[in-house]
Amino acid sequence: YGRLSNVSQQKGSSSSSSSGGATSASLSTVEVPGSKAEPLVEVGGAALAVYRGHAPGTPVWSVSSAPCGYYFATAGSDYTARIFATDRCTSVRVLSGHVSPNVNCVTWHPNCNYVVTASDDKTCRMWDIQTGRCVRLLSGSSRGLNLVRVSPSGRYAAGAGHDNVVRIWDLGNGRLVNELRPERSPGQVEGSIQSIAFSSCGAALAVSGTNCVRIWDVRGAGNHLSNPDYFAATRGPSATSSISNGLQTLTNPLSEVEQARPGTRAPTKVFQTNNVSVLDLKYTKRNLLLAVGDY
Repeated sequence: YGRLSNVSQQKGSSSSSSSGGATSASLSTVEVPGSKAEPLVEVGGAALAVYRGHAPGTPVWSVSSAPCGYYFATAGSDYTARIFATDRCTSVRVLSGHVSPNVNCVTWHPNCNYVVTASDDKTCRMWDIQTGRCVRLLSGSSRGLNLVRVSPSGRYAAGAGHDNVVRIWDLGNGRLVNELRPERSPGQVEGSIQSIAFSSCGAALAVSGTNCVRIWDVRGAGNHLSNPDYFAATRGPSATSSISNGLQTLTNPLSEVEQARPGTRAPTKVFQTNNVSVLDLKYTKRNLLLAVGDY
């Protein structure tokens, strides 16, 4: 994780000689956290390090550590996201390009070369941390985006907005390939999406809201029936869809093979929470889903 050279503590002590009574100052020593066994709980509650870089007086909305552990990324309300190294108290990269002051979320790509941010400007952006440049602009949302996650394979990014829709982009070309819209009964009011999480195998996407947790099968996210390119590639030019009374219908019926393709318009599992907000979701390496709620 690198040496935290900027948070080292220097301790000086003076000792009195018992024979002559003369005092001598001992040399100051540098202690690097982690170099020796220490208790896991800081008794005094003091911060081990303070990292600065965002505009003074502006909140930092999101923090994400790189899979390698040496870097971490932050997103704030000053139009920017920033990359920090654990042994430097100032940012090493400034990612600037969003047109809304609120950059709500930041997450790392599995290969550690990119980060993805979500903002109130209705876009997600993928950044090259070596150059600090935006390499993908992920658009298509009708409202601001407050969450973004990258699949374990690194191919897809899922973003959730204030319109309660989860959108999935192909990071290879930046195109929107899927939208997960949960069905709601007439008159049903649902709160905003609080958290999203990919399973460790990448086959499932968990989405939490005010009163439930939904599990979506995203194995066929790139070839979903809602993707127009999928129609053109598999059904020919006549495979078009029409919108009637808010429902999507196909001019040509789907074959049994297409109907059995992974990925559905509806979640595979729904867990009700009795109007308790689930604030965060996390999959373990064994695909066990952990949830934190407002109980």
